[in-house]
Amino acid sequence: MNNSHPGQGEKASAGRKTSHQVTRSASVVGGATLVSRVLGLVRDILTAGVFGTGTALSAFVVAFTIPNLFRKLLGEGALTAAFVPVFTEYRERRGNGAGWRVASIIFSLSTLVLGALVVLGFILIWAITGTFELSERFLLVFGLLRIMLPYLFFICLVGLAMGILNSLRHFAVPAFSPVILNLVWIASLFFICPRFGEDPSRRIFGLAIGVLIGGAIQLGVQVPVLRKKGFPFKFIPDWRDPAARKIALLMGPGILGFAVFQINTALDGFLALVIGPNAPAALFFGNRLVQFPLGVFGLAFATAVLPVMARLMARGERAEFIGAFSHGLRSVLLITVPAAAGLIVLRRPIISLIFQRGAFGPESAAATAWVLLWYSLGLPAFAALKIITQGFYSCQDTKTPVKIGFCAMLLNLGLNLAVVFNPWLREHFREGGLALSTSIAALLNAGALYWLFRRRLGMIRGKELLAFLIRLLPTTAAMALACHYSLILISPRLPAAALPARILSVAVPVAAGLTVFALAVLVLKIDEARDLLRALKRNRPA
Repeated sequence: MNNSHPGQGEKASAGRKTSHQVTRSASVVGGATLVSRVLGLVRDILTAGVFGTGTALSAFVVAFTIPNLFRKLLGEGALTAAFVPVFTEYRERRGNGAGWRVASIIFSLSTLVLGALVVLGFILIWAITGTFELSERFLLVFGLLRIMLPYLFFICLVGLAMGILNSLRHFAVPAFSPVILNLVWIASLFFICPRFGEDPSRRIFGLAIGVLIGGAIQLGVQVPVLRKKGFPFKFIPDWRDPAARKIALLMGPGILGFAVFQINTALDGFLALVIGPNAPAALFFGNRLVQFPLGVFGLAFATAVLPVMARLMARGERAEFIGAFSHGLRSVLLITVPAAAGLIVLRRPIISLIFQRGAFGPESAAATAWVLLWYSLGLPAFAALKIITQGFYSCQDTKTPVKIGFCAMLLNLGLNLAVVFNPWLREHFREGGLALSTSIAALLNAGALYWLFRRRLGMIRGKELLAFLIRLLPTTAAMALACHYSLILISPRLPAAALPARILSVAVPVAAGLTVFALAVLVLKIDEARDLLRALKRNRPA
């Protein structure tokens, strides 16, 4: 006799369906992002070979941080996070026509605001460079910024377009959009940079031009897809519309939250210049390696889970909402915890294999490996933050992440200043101290937000998460030990400088680690790994 209550089977089935939906959508985004990240890795290898970690690339990294800040602040940050739940709510409750009107209003207002920001940026650059006597290092930064500033106009509209398409459960084209920038970047290294001569401080301007061209093309490829989906592209700059005001109110704290973190990131670049002329480039390459698993899996699940959670919250399906949140969080930890361990153990062989050639010598490799060690400690927290903040945004709560993010920003800034201005910390940690500060702040930020999210919603399947971590952590430890000891075994038998030796010093430990990890997953029956594999096999949008 079946004693279960009527509807329990349906609810469980709906929960599994939601989890599979999130995983399948994430697999589409992750697959596209993987292509982009691999191409980005090729891009970084070529860039390292041409510029190393010298002053020219360091100046470029600092200048590129400014438009990139606005991309994360608006294009992929507060604007998208505030827009997607409201757009989804209007479509679900009032129909497609109302939803498209909201999209048209926000697109129109964004165009005007971004255009004004670019003009204001040019005025500020002119005022700073005309008023203060700056060193050649900082003059180069502002010279590059003059070229790349309009990139923020294009890339923020790209982010909004991606938010619209993701809300419509169209993930493939938006996810492949970053491939364009990588292709244009690579082409710039070969065809634009050489036209500026042999001096790295001149050649780097070719890369800045490539970034601007890439941003324009990224926006161009979104337009036909939006038209096909029904976006009318009407110019309706109606800032008094209730939906626009609602999004603006949600964006207010969101902008502050994203701003404090991204401004802190920008300050990291300038503080790194104080540590040394090569420090920003080392931070850049170390961060790029951490961004590989973070982008492929963390961003993929965060992108996929936001529209799903927003839709479930709009419908009042609380249990399914919590299920989607919990599944997304466990899934990103499944990937990023072992990825962090692997990067820590194999950081030097990985960097030697990927970057060490041309202008990127052993000294650059050592500095980048040092940065990678400390960034890797925060990788799981970086990924978890993306899921947890999406949970708050789905509830149309942008204030709580801001309050905690602001505290984390102050902590990060304080630790960074201690590293830069304390002689002992500066001597022993150097640019790695800036990476460690970022990781510590992210860990505390994620922990505090998770605790507050649990207080808000009650039980959020914390026991499932704890049971999952109890199985995942020893699995990761076994994998890390396999990587470590296999590297010790083969290293004495390999000539250090030869390319085949460098390939084997990475491939053999990775193969050993993955084998041990896969066996442990089977023995401990980690279901999230099975769901991920099923989604990857299907590899189709939900």
